[in-house]
Amino acid sequence: MNALFVAVRAIHFASAILLFGELVFVLCVAKPVWRVADNAIPDRSDVSRWPVRVAVWSLMASIVSGVAWLAIEAAAMSGMPLSQAVNRTTVGVVLGQTLFCRVWILRAVVGIVLGALLTAIMVTRDDRRRSRLTIGAAVLAGAYLAALAWAGHAAAAPPAERSLHLTSDAMHLLAAGAWLGALPGLAYLLGRAEQMPGAVSANPADLARRFSTLGMLAVGALVASGLGNAWYLVGDVPALVGTDYGRILLAKLALFAVMIALALVNRLRLTPSLHARNRAALHALRRNAVLEAAAGMLVVVLVGVLGITVPAAHQAPVWPFARTLSWKPVYESVGISTALVFAASLALVAAAMVLRGFRARRSALWISGLVAICLAVSVSGWLLAVPAHPTSYLVSPLRFTTSSIVGGSARYARECSACHGSQGRGDGPAVAALALKPANLVEHASQHRAGDLFWVIAHGVPGTSMPAFAPQLTDAEIWELIVFLRAQAEAADARTLTQRVEPWRPIVAPDFTFEIDAQPQESLREQRGRFVTLLVFYALPNSLPRLRALAAEARRFAETGVRVIAVQLAISLPSTTGESVDDGKSILAITRPDVATAYAMFARRGVEPGNEALTHIEFLIDRQGYLRARWIALPETGNNRDLEMFAQIELLNHEPPGEPAAESHGH
Repeated sequence: MNALFVAVRAIHFASAILLFGELVFVLCVAKPVWRVADNAIPDRSDVSRWPVRVAVWSLMASIVSGVAWLAIEAAAMSGMPLSQAVNRTTVGVVLGQTLFCRVWILRAVVGIVLGALLTAIMVTRDDRRRSRLTIGAAVLAGAYLAALAWAGHAAAAPPAERSLHLTSDAMHLLAAGAWLGALPGLAYLLGRAEQMPGAVSANPADLARRFSTLGMLAVGALVASGLGNAWYLVGDVPALVGTDYGRILLAKLALFAVMIALALVNRLRLTPSLHARNRAALHALRRNAVLEAAAGMLVVVLVGVLGITVPAAHQAPVWPFARTLSWKPVYESVGISTALVFAASLALVAAAMVLRGFRARRSALWISGLVAICLAVSVSGWLLAVPAHPTSYLVSPLRFTTSSIVGGSARYARECSACHGSQGRGDGPAVAALALKPANLVEHASQHRAGDLFWVIAHGVPGTSMPAFAPQLTDAEIWELIVFLRAQAEAADARTLTQRVEPWRPIVAPDFTFEIDAQPQESLREQRGRFVTLLVFYALPNSLPRLRALAAEARRFAETGVRVIAVQLAISLPSTTGESVDDGKSILAITRPDVATAYAMFARRGVEPGNEALTHIEFLIDRQGYLRARWIALPETGNNRDLEMFAQIELLNHEPPGEPAAESHGH
């Protein structure tokens, strides 16, 4: 079924592209040249109608392949075999209830009108009327082609991005049609060029030059829209080289590069030779046009494959190389930093040599510049190369939540603490029996990608005492360990937090869900972009006066854009019954016990856990979701904590908006 679907999609895209491109070729390339040549071209009526005949056959192929595509979609949506899905009931349901088929109905109407216009163009004898009909047909053919954007991945984009993505897709299709679809017309007329009389022997050159201008505009639109599509569907280089979608796209880009190279040869070398009536140049130009068209058809086949492949941005990339590039060596070695500065300087000088060589038409100069640029890039790549694993660019499927942290903590205590210690610093009780000291996982978690940590935990480290934990641990369990290690690393950074807001550091507040005063369930993440959050962990009855003071300031907190969330500590003292915190609107949150357990990690002042009793903690979290200040223990008598706190809140309110906190571990 997949092979059939790819073939049908490729035929449909190719026919729609050819339909639009041939009409564009007539209007933008052929007619202006014929107008200059006047009536000197023999069999002019036959030459002018040939692209329209191609458009008619393309429309017919498009209709047939469109019906086949609809049948395959009906089979896929109904789950029936193709032979059973093609019936009135199934097709009727599909046509009436899906966006895809509503667009297909609209395209069918456009196709019928377009067929009538093409028929009128073929039978009319009046040149002016034929021109007006051709313009109308080209507009409809463009709409017919652009509507295919709704049959691709763009139609499934999030609502906030859909319009821009659909526009980019439509532009990409129209640009491809204007270039690829016009190539057969160019090849045909170049084949007829030798029949032109000597008085108009420059006509093939004009034809090639006009097509080249059209091609350059189309290529510019293809590049711009292609970059936009890649942003949504690919995202980054690892996804480009590490997924099926990305590798198919690379093959498409390679064919595109071949077409660009052929177009440059046509523009810079062959077209100027046509003015000298060079028959060899004319034949070479026609051959290159045919080769461009053939490469374009292969591109269309790859488009058919891409349409049924999961976009790279939604796949887990498998890095295919033993090394990758990283800025880490720059921070570790002054020598490497110096060498990179030298390489960058060499590249700038070489770029100036290339520009000067092109302007002065000195091939030796610009070739030397290109060699120097390649050398600078190669040296830079070698200096920045670091070891990599197939999982290096995997992103954790688990969000940074208190549940994941506590779950990973329990698993770490069972599997890892004997060697790496309770805090991950490589000082566990089993260290004395090991030949090599285990790694400091707090440093590793902050300096390595999550995917690299996954590989090491799953496969171990050859030559060391680090064993492989797969398959005894599932992927989800390994990711839970990595979330805990990330929390350990960020908790270590949090030990330097004070009662004052300091310059931003990436200490993410773990997410959790809660309920306040019988309201619908919320999450800490939902506060981002809306409120500065004061997260209070309390123990009754000692925290009761502080909770009452916070509740009394509820209006002032609201006026300054602050949300107060109070969570009971798991180690709370026996509470006093019958006492309320406020007279109405409560700040007390109902949540899981793991919330207090996870946040206790971020409240330690020392290295070892349990070195102090935590009976009251307050965290100030900015609108992006980062921990910015903290208060440990209740305020002392006479200490006006609220005055100091509102001063820090004012600082946060005057900070410019920033990026939201990352949901997964990364660098």
